[in-house]
Amino acid sequence: MNIHQLNVQYDERQDRLLVRVKTVQEQEVRLWLTRRIGVKLVEPLMTAVSRIEALDPAVTVADEESRKILVHLKQEDFLQKADLQTPYSSTTTALPLGELPMLVTEVTIHLHANGLTQLVIKDGGDEEQEARTCTLNLQSFMVHGLLHLLQQAVHRSQWLDPVEAPDHEESAAEAAHTRRTQKKIYTH
Repeated sequence: MNIHQLNVQYDERQDRLLVRVKTVQEQEVRLWLTRRIGVKLVEPLMTAVSRIEALDPAVTVADEESRKILVHLKQEDFLQKADLQTPYSSTTTALPLGELPMLVTEVTIHLHANGLTQLVIKDGGDEEQEARTCTLNLQSFMVHGLLHLLQQAVHRSQWLDPVEAPDHEESAAEAAHTRRTQKKIYTH
């Protein structure tokens, strides 16, 4: 599968990320990433990018901190060169996994010595449908791109925004009111 375009969008109604992968042959694979999978996938992709860039002799340095800085610079360089302005083309000739997106339940990442990254994506299946598997072979620039798009979509989803805890004083006051009300109900 020769990948031509990637698209990751947050679908507020579904509260999921829709990942669309378009091939040069105009086939499209559609994947749903839940919050659990979407958030958990960021760190392994960052590790994959780091390992891919470590294969580059120019990034071989003695200490870990210097390597992280160089990898970050490579990511910035990729983003400057990447075409993030061209709209995703919805023209497709085939949908190998079907029209409805596959609900991803597991992603396994394999990094090959040549810098190719393989994502093995699975759904769990159900009573009506067998489990499905999709394998994406990504060149290093596609891994950088997928990571960037995934980070943007997770940010837009606000999944990582802190949830405000209720005010403890207000909760205590409400609890006291509830106890008084209950006593009044049960008192003769």
